[in-house]
Amino acid sequence: MLLYVKALLKDYKRENGFLRLYNGLTFGLDKGDFLAVTGASGWGKSTLVNIILGVEKPSRGTILHDGKDVTRLPFMKRFGKSRVAAVFQRSTSLPQLTVGQNLNLALSLVGIKKTERKERIDEALSFFGLENSSGSFPENLSAGQKRRIDLARALAVRSDFLVLDEPVSDLDTSTTNLLLPLLKGMNRDHGTTVLMTTAIPRVASIAKHQVHLTTPMVSVSNVNAHKAEA
Repeated sequence: MLLYVKALLKDYKRENGFLRLYNGLTFGLDKGDFLAVTGASGWGKSTLVNIILGVEKPSRGTILHDGKDVTRLPFMKRFGKSRVAAVFQRSTSLPQLTVGQNLNLALSLVGIKKTERKERIDEALSFFGLENSSGSFPENLSAGQKRRIDLARALAVRSDFLVLDEPVSDLDTSTTNLLLPLLKGMNRDHGTTVLMTTAIPRVASIAKHQVHLTTPMVSVSNVNAHKAEA
């Protein structure tokens, strides 16, 4: 199994108690699978992505990658030599680099040869209608364009494991209609493993399997008994 999330809890201290996410969430993701994690806003979809990728730590629970416990490892050590691409809800493009330079950096970090990078960059930018934005800086672009940059970067990497947090947020209908078949095709035709969060049933429907997050628990009593672990 590529990814196994076991008995996950995430507690946040509040002024008069705590907020608990997941309440023992457990699920697995096989290589070549396509899983959609669904739930309303505020139910922990983005936090779950951060925990899986090592950006945040759970209060309790275990994250296994290829059978190895990686719960306490940071992202760069978590997946080893596996090629993983992530698209977070907030843009992760470096503001000091142009759009083209951001994509070039991502490709260089995963070992793509310099001679191959330009073709991949041009193809990805063209797909998302960004071919005229290669020399632009992210801060000068709209929220929708920034979203497309992050998706283009993930597409150019051609990862084995693709993690997407609310992939169609800030996208117009026409771009969404291009993206969804692309993701389905990457999974079906190229064996790309996809984990995607979404609150939109239409988006979730393209996945093979779904995990639905439950309503967070809120308590205003006995805070110390539920204090999050390190």
